[in-house]
Amino acid sequence: MTGATAPCAIDARRELAYKRGTGAPDPRLLLLRAGLKSLDHYILRQIWTPFLFATAVVTGIVWLTQSLQRIDILVEHGQSFAVFGYLTILIIPSLLSVIIPFGLFAATVFALHRLHSDSEIAVMFAAGFSRSQLARPILLVSALGALLTLWINLDLMPSTYRELKQKIADIRADFASAVLHGGEFVKVIDGFTVYVENARPGGQFTGLLINDYRDGKDVKTYMAQRGLLRETGIGPVLYLANGNIQQLDQKTGVVDIYEFDQTAINLGDFNQSDRDLQLEMTERYIGELFHPDLTRAYDRENATRLIAEGHNRLASPLYAFAYVLIGLYALIGGPYNRRGYGVRIVVACAVVGGLRILGFVLQGVAADTGMNWLIYAAPVAAIIIPAVLIADIFKWRGNARRPADRNTSAGGD
Repeated sequence: MTGATAPCAIDARRELAYKRGTGAPDPRLLLLRAGLKSLDHYILRQIWTPFLFATAVVTGIVWLTQSLQRIDILVEHGQSFAVFGYLTILIIPSLLSVIIPFGLFAATVFALHRLHSDSEIAVMFAAGFSRSQLARPILLVSALGALLTLWINLDLMPSTYRELKQKIADIRADFASAVLHGGEFVKVIDGFTVYVENARPGGQFTGLLINDYRDGKDVKTYMAQRGLLRETGIGPVLYLANGNIQQLDQKTGVVDIYEFDQTAINLGDFNQSDRDLQLEMTERYIGELFHPDLTRAYDRENATRLIAEGHNRLASPLYAFAYVLIGLYALIGGPYNRRGYGVRIVVACAVVGGLRILGFVLQGVAADTGMNWLIYAAPVAAIIIPAVLIADIFKWRGNARRPADRNTSAGGD
C-alpha cells in the first residue's frame, strides 16, 4: 500500500471537489494539520452538546411519566409540592443509568452525520487523519459515560432508592397527614381506609368512618363522632369517642354492632414499615446483591435474581462502548456514500434497540439458570465485533496515510 492512493483519501478529495467545485485542498486542512490535539478538542465539542441535550430531554420525559405514578403522595397524603418534587428527583439516577448509553449513541450518530454533511470528515481524511484518530475523542466520552453509569449503579442508585422508600414509608405512616383533607375516603395503608368530615390541628378529627380489614378474618367498621391521634410507647393510637363498631361474623354472616363511649385503635402497623423495610433489588448495593441473606424468605426465594441483578449492574456500563462503536461503524466504517447515511443510521438504531432487548432477555435467562456470563455476552460481543471491523479499516487506511496526504496536497486523483 506504500505506493498507492488510499481509498479514504480518494473519497475525501472527490467529496471536496464535489462540494467546492475544485480539487484544491480545503482551508480547514491547514487547521487540522496543526495537530491531533486540535482535532480531539473539536470533535469533543461536537459530541458533548448533543449528548447532554439528548440525555436531558429523554430523562425529563421519562421522569415526568414516572412522577405521575407518585401523585398519590400529593393527593392522598396532603404533602407539599416541595416534598413531591424531592421524591421524584430521587428517581432520576435510576433513569440515567439506562439513558446515558443511549444518549452517547444519539450524540455519536448526530455529530458524525453533521460532520459528513458539512464535508468535515472528508477534510479530516484528506488531511491525513485516520478513522482511529477520529474515533478516539468519541471513545473518550463513552468511557466517561461508562464510568458515570458504573458509579450510579454501584452507589448513587441504591442510596437514592433507599431514601425514596424510607420517605414514602414515613409519609404513609403519618396518619394525620393521610387524612388531612376532610370529606374524602383515603386508603392510608393496605387494609385501612379512613373517612373524616373534618381534620383539625393537633390530631383532632370529627365524623369518622373507618374500615379496618388488616386482618382478613376480622373485618371491623368504626363510626365515631370524634377522634384524637396520640403517639404512645407502642406507636400511634387513635382514640375514638361516641360511636359504634360493626363486625361481620364470618360463620353466620350476621353483622354485630357494639356501641361505645370510648375505644382505641392501635396503629402500630403504620410504623411497622419503618422497622421492617424490605429492600428490593434496586435498593441494594452490589455486595448485598452478590451475597443475599438466606435467613430472609425474600432473599432465599430470589437469590439467583439478586445475583443476576448484581452482574447486570457491572455489565450495563459496557453498553456505552457498544452503542458508540455501533454508531462509529455505521458512520465512518465502510466506503464513502455520497447519497447519505440514512439507511446505515436506521440499521444502527435497530441494532442498538435489539441489543438492549437481548440484554434484558439474557438477564432473565441468567436469573433462572444461574448462567450469569450471559449477561456480559451481549455487550461484549457488541463491542468486539464493530471494534474488529473498524480496527481492520484503521490498519489498511492508516498505512496509506502518507501517500494519500501527498496526493491530496497535489490535488490529483
